[in-house]
Amino acid sequence: MLAMVSCRGSDAKAIVRILTERFMVSSLSVASLLGVAGFVFALKDGRLRNLSLFSGRKEDDGDDYFLVPGLQNLGNNCFLNVILQALASCKDFRSFLQWVLEDAREAEEDEQLPLTFALSTLLQELCTVGRRQSVSSPRKVMLALTHYVRNFNLTSQQDAAEALLHLISSLQEEIVGCYRPTNSSNLSDIMFSRNLRMLAPSEGLHGLIELKRWHKHLRGPFDGILGSTLMCQICSSQISLEFQFFHTLSLSPLLHHGGSNIMLGCTLENCLNKFLDAEKVENYFCHRCWHGAALKYLSVTGATETDIEKIKSCGGDDHCDCKTSLHLERMPWSNSYSHILKQLIIARFPKLLCIQVQRASLDMFGESVKLTGHIAFPFVLDLSLFTPSSIGLNIEKIQMSQYQKPETSRNSGMYRLVTVVEHFGRAGSGHYTVYRSVRVASESDEGEEDCDDPCEDLSWFSISDSEVYRVSESDVLGAEASLLFYERL
Repeated sequence: MLAMVSCRGSDAKAIVRILTERFMVSSLSVASLLGVAGFVFALKDGRLRNLSLFSGRKEDDGDDYFLVPGLQNLGNNCFLNVILQALASCKDFRSFLQWVLEDAREAEEDEQLPLTFALSTLLQELCTVGRRQSVSSPRKVMLALTHYVRNFNLTSQQDAAEALLHLISSLQEEIVGCYRPTNSSNLSDIMFSRNLRMLAPSEGLHGLIELKRWHKHLRGPFDGILGSTLMCQICSSQISLEFQFFHTLSLSPLLHHGGSNIMLGCTLENCLNKFLDAEKVENYFCHRCWHGAALKYLSVTGATETDIEKIKSCGGDDHCDCKTSLHLERMPWSNSYSHILKQLIIARFPKLLCIQVQRASLDMFGESVKLTGHIAFPFVLDLSLFTPSSIGLNIEKIQMSQYQKPETSRNSGMYRLVTVVEHFGRAGSGHYTVYRSVRVASESDEGEEDCDDPCEDLSWFSISDSEVYRVSESDVLGAEASLLFYERL
């Protein structure tokens, strides 16, 4: 694959030669070498100008230079390495793991959480800043994760977003298995209703305490809730309101017509608006519109007062028998008389917001292609601009209060950027790198990052497996992001 890359002059040849030598020295397989081909594509485009991969020198070498650990590539697992580095910058996620482990130790159940323990240990290690470059190993996390995702090969090229979802679901499986309710509060019959309210037998105060404990462990910092509403603009009725959990928001970029290039000037806000825009539902039968038309039809045709009152008193649900009992099968009607809109809403904001930019698509021949182009994203994202009230939905407060916690902070919808994941190469192959933010407690002390410093003191690093380099904010904003991690302020 490297031989097929068209680079410029002797510099490109030197790059390929050095890459080859480094991987031969490391005794890695040919498959591992192919995983680096994305680097060459990136170098060809000039997109890795800030990574001094071959000079051995780092930008801003000096007394105040700090680095975070890199991660070993154990065989095409760069997709997992970027996720681990991203999670290391998410304070709420690290705190969640520590809280689970501390609670498990009190219950003497910590040995049942091998993945949680391995992941928490590694993330703490990745938060240590020092003057010398160090490299950590993801081996223990990979071994623990393999137990839950046997059909997901961690040493072959995979999608980073899919790896994140596998990791989150594996953690939930492990934690929920450990925190099954005790015999004294037999909550094994807990179930989820269709609208996601947890139902449990009434077993007194102790049972409720265990239910809250179980529920708290079940929902992690990445868990948000999406609502899907169906409304009719003709009769102004809300037909349905359904909810589902989400771990990531998958957004489609704006594209040039018929092409695989992202539209110039596309922003993250554009993608969010596209995701939340109302779409018309064709050929939908609105019962309330039909009952309104039936009332007018009966009035015009001289129907009895009994029939008219029956139509008036009917709730207009899906199972009424008005059509057959009143012999209205021949009443002129078309579903096009109604104007049905379907719209998604963010009903509950997660503590950690992961946005996936959908860069994989299919061309006219059904082959997978990568959507290329830059999407502008902010360091601070205001999600309150995309709440139900902001986009014009009239949703009853009683319904929403079941799923959306009352927010006490004015900044409840404000998020700051903590990590950007970028992919180089073609769809289904290539290489992942990550931009990661780190807050250093002091420019004169080494140790774990200080998570209480203000956003202005953040330092950004570009990380490619074991290689770590300091970069500027403008470098971060110039990335062609595949994944964006935001932390709620």
